[in-house]
Amino acid sequence: MRLIHKDFNLEIELMENQISVLSIENKKVYTEVLKDLWNQTQGQDGRFILSEKDKQLKISKEMECIFNPFCLDCNDRKILNRLYQEMRDQADSYCQQETIKLNTEINRFLDQLLMLMPYALDYNANLDVSGLFKLYTVEVQSQGETLLQRMTEYLRVMSKIGGIDNYIFVGLKQYLTVEELENLYEFVFYEKLNLILVEAVQSPAISGEKGWIIDSDLCIIDL
Repeated sequence: MRLIHKDFNLEIELMENQISVLSIENKKVYTEVLKDLWNQTQGQDGRFILSEKDKQLKISKEMECIFNPFCLDCNDRKILNRLYQEMRDQADSYCQQETIKLNTEINRFLDQLLMLMPYALDYNANLDVSGLFKLYTVEVQSQGETLLQRMTEYLRVMSKIGGIDNYIFVGLKQYLTVEELENLYEFVFYEKLNLILVEAVQSPAISGEKGWIIDSDLCIIDL
């Protein structure tokens, strides 16, 4: 899989056991690149092209761009919607009898309750198990205390439930120590995820990284 920018001779190959680090010294270009990444991961137009075996892929379906790691939430709407759909599929496949019994009991309860009311009421007699998950607030258990723990927890959940294996972090080296980055890289390699770091300044390389620089003169330096 390759991520290519149309305006620069820049081609980032997403490879197993490799962290891609793009350092952009030109502030205007840095802003423009981040704008493109954000827009395209949200389904809008931009100048990046993501491809695999000469087939262009939709970035919004294959990648996630994370600007603020402190805002990562394992129970955001996108994750929960996919989780509930997966649980619904499991219920339809393996818990049909239990669902029928539960729906019957709920209908019996509602019938008794409505008979006590002084006015005519009606309800949908068919059970939507997705609504049941929301009613009982089915969520992913979050146990991360440190920023690194919350990040790895989110990446694991998002890859398993959301099906996203490619992530872009902006300015991540400003938040994590070298040791924490090494631990993050080890986790990413184990989970077979692809990670791109976009930084405003170049920092000393860490084992496992492959780097590129767009300098102030817009020259591409392949490290």
